[in-house]
Amino acid sequence: MLHTIIMLCALSVQPDVQTTDQAPAPTTVATSPAASPARAFMESLAKTDDSINSMTGDVQYTIIQALESDLQKRIGKLYLTTDHDTGQRGYAVRFNSLQLDNRLSDIREHYIFDGRWFVERLPDQKQFNKRELVAKGEQLDPMELMREAPFWVSLGRNTDRVFESYTIDLLDRTDGLANNKDFPELSYLIETIDNTQQIKLTPKPNAAVQDDWEWVRIWFNNDTNLPMLYVKADWTGDLQIVQLFDVKTNTELDPNLFDTTTPPVESGWNSQISEWRGEADKATVNSQTIEYEVIEQTP
Repeated sequence: MLHTIIMLCALSVQPDVQTTDQAPAPTTVATSPAASPARAFMESLAKTDDSINSMTGDVQYTIIQALESDLQKRIGKLYLTTDHDTGQRGYAVRFNSLQLDNRLSDIREHYIFDGRWFVERLPDQKQFNKRELVAKGEQLDPMELMREAPFWVSLGRNTDRVFESYTIDLLDRTDGLANNKDFPELSYLIETIDNTQQIKLTPKPNAAVQDDWEWVRIWFNNDTNLPMLYVKADWTGDLQIVQLFDVKTNTELDPNLFDTTTPPVESGWNSQISEWRGEADKATVNSQTIEYEVIEQTP
C-alpha cells in the first residue's frame, strides 16, 4: 500500500526551549495606536524570528484522514538554519518511526530543502528523489511555499503578506479544542497548551491565490513567543497536527544535515533528478502540492 507525504517546510516550536546561550525573549514592538492586536502580535513574532539562527527539536507529525478513519503519525527530528544576511534557510526533517492506527514500525525518511533543491532520501530503499525548485543562482525561501506545506516555520517574517491573504484572529487557548463537534478528537491537546496565545488563520475569499484548507490554528508560548502546536483542517475534513518537543535554538548544526548532493552511481542508490524547467516549474510550485510516494514499511 502507498501513501503520500508532503514536506516542503519545517515545523513549529515547543515552549520548553533550550539554547546554548539563552532562549529568545518575546519582543515588544512599537506599533501605531491604530494597529490591531493581531497585527501587533504578528510583528512581535517577526522580531522573535529574527533572533533565531538555528533550531532543532523532536517532532511529532500526525495526519487524521476523516473519510478513511485513518491515523498516521510520524516521529522524528527537525533541523533548521537561517542566514539572516542572505535570507537563506535550510530545512531538514528525519523521521524514524511511523504509527498507522495501532501499528508502530521503524522507518527512515529524510527530507531536505536548501533554498534551491528539495530532496527525499529513503536509505532503506536506497531511493533518492531530488527536485530543483528555482533556477541556479536564485534562492527560494520555503515561506513562499507555505500555502502548500503541512505546517509553517513562522508567520511573522512577512506580516503584510499574511494579512493580505488571511483573516487573523486572536483566540482563547481552548477555542477549537474543547467541545468541538466537528473535531472532538482534538480535545486531548488542551493539556499541552498551557500559557499560550492561539491565532487562527482563515483564507480570504478574494485572495490572489486560493488555498485548499479551511483554517489553520497555531499556539504560541506567552513567555518565548515560539509556536508549540499547529493544527490544520482541510476542506475534506482531514486534520494535520504538528508538535515539537525538546527544542534547542541557536546551536551549531552539522552542515551535512542539509546536504542535497546526489549519491554517486557506484553507491547503488537509485536517483531521480528533476531540474528547473523555467516558468512552468515556478507555476507548479506556486499552485500545486509537491508529492512523493513512499512505500510503507511493516514490522
